[in-house]
Amino acid sequence: MAVSTSSRALLLKRSPYGETSLVVQVLTRDHGLVSLLARGAYRPTSRFFAVLDLFDTLELEWRPRRSSDLALLVSGDRRVLRRSIPRDLEAYRAGLAALEAGQFGGRAGARDHELYDLLESTLDRLDAAPVRADLELIVFDLRFLASQGLAPALEACAACGRPAPVPHDPREKTAFSAERGGRLCRHCALAARAEGARVGLLPAQVLVAAALMGREGADALRDRGLESLRAAVRDFVERFLEYHLERRPKARRRLPRPRRRSGALAAPTADDHAERSHDLPPS
Repeated sequence: MAVSTSSRALLLKRSPYGETSLVVQVLTRDHGLVSLLARGAYRPTSRFFAVLDLFDTLELEWRPRRSSDLALLVSGDRRVLRRSIPRDLEAYRAGLAALEAGQFGGRAGARDHELYDLLESTLDRLDAAPVRADLELIVFDLRFLASQGLAPALEACAACGRPAPVPHDPREKTAFSAERGGRLCRHCALAARAEGARVGLLPAQVLVAAALMGREGADALRDRGLESLRAAVRDFVERFLEYHLERRPKARRRLPRPRRRSGALAAPTADDHAERSHDLPPS
């Protein structure tokens, strides 16, 4: 008989299998992504009935099957119940978006404590009341990108590492290229353009605010009066994430884009992330 394995897990996706069973994909703390068959999960008498819910932290045990890539779920229990997320539409949508990112970032058989802990802590914050789900999702996206080695350069040039000056005028713009990894000084921006890379302009305060949120969390932009800046940061971060995923995740397609205003982002495609201009600001 195959040896069983157990781990804490977060359910990322579930699909019906036959009339009474489920196929679930979970992110485990110790074994990465695992796909499981939960036989009879829809039966009221099943040991898995009302256990395999999104957003909860689970303790699962499974064993491999010789004839299938699906392991067989042996037992399951809920360790942390997060009941507030499904009751709040914005928290629910943000939670789904975070779980879908777990599908992109997780790897089968690859232990990734950083990704698992990030996802679990984000769900904890979304479950708290009151919560600004839009801000928590921005923070998650920034930290998810960092966990995947894709964090945008926000405070220094992505090419030469030269520190960027602190903007004194909110309207000040800086060169940015998702293709080259983020913010660029004037010299590196001109060189990147000469090599055929896409380089645009972004409000410098958007990059500064995004860096602040990545370090300090959602509270960094929670104050009233920052609505337009929050919208611009959210738009920038989502577009940068989509650029590297090369798609817009399904869970985010229902989330409305903030309207672009003069001085905010003007990014017609995920490849630009910034308004295109032939003139770059001085260094």
